[in-house]
Amino acid sequence: MKKLTASRQDNIRALVLIAIVAGVPILGTIYVTASTSEPDLSDLTPIAQSAGNYLVLNWSQLLQEKAHDSNIRTGAEVQALGYMLDSDRSTRKDQWVQDFVLLPEAGNLMHPAHRIRDQMIAVHLEDGARIQFAPRALVWVWGNFRISAGLGPGAEARYVLERARAKPAERADIQRYFK
Repeated sequence: MKKLTASRQDNIRALVLIAIVAGVPILGTIYVTASTSEPDLSDLTPIAQSAGNYLVLNWSQLLQEKAHDSNIRTGAEVQALGYMLDSDRSTRKDQWVQDFVLLPEAGNLMHPAHRIRDQMIAVHLEDGARIQFAPRALVWVWGNFRISAGLGPGAEARYVLERARAKPAERADIQRYFK
């Protein structure tokens, strides 16, 4: 019987091939995730409690277990920074919409945003107002805050901003208004 042996160069070539075959998908996934991620707003605290006549939304105070500590009550005029996402119906990019969902995180290409009920705000723009839909876009929204009447596991957003106005925001606004 002949004993098969591989040269040192063949061993190194095999090791490099294994590293490339395993490493490229892993590095590609890390790159795609990192390059399509946006900052999470859920744990940030507003620098100022109000901006003009509006209370600045602190996303962490909306969590059901912290809601009793919140300074935001039904009927309050609220200013919120968040990410625009579609509601239950499919909305195409650049379509003009009057309603959308606001979330504190945008998710990324590999993992959609978490739609946690007490971290979702259904935005209903004032009559006649429209905004161009841009999925995962950072936006400012001003409106009348209320807790949704819908209860149970099938219900969507726990909170609503009615008679709202919205405009695109800049990523620099995060540092400007939150710590």
